[in-house]
Amino acid sequence: MKTFFAAVICGIFLLIFASIPLLAQPVGKSAVDKECSKCHNTKRIYSANKTPGEWESTVDRMIKKGAKIKPEEKDEVLKYLNTLNK
Repeated sequence: MKTFFAAVICGIFLLIFASIPLLAQPVGKSAVDKECSKCHNTKRIYSANKTPGEWESTVDRMIKKGAKIKPEEKDEVLKYLNTLNK
């Protein structure tokens, strides 16, 4: 019985740990879907294989070109984009 409860607790912690990248998605995904898809189809965005530095450069460039990503959203957008290729 103790082994069963230990396995359940370990399973819960593994699920929580595995879902951490998903926590960045609501705000980041919403901004990407809203702003980035105005000029790019989502397939292009989601298939891009970029490093965190490359994503940051891309997002900065797109903001300069008119993407309306608020400064307080930028970190969430970058967190979300960095989860795409993992």
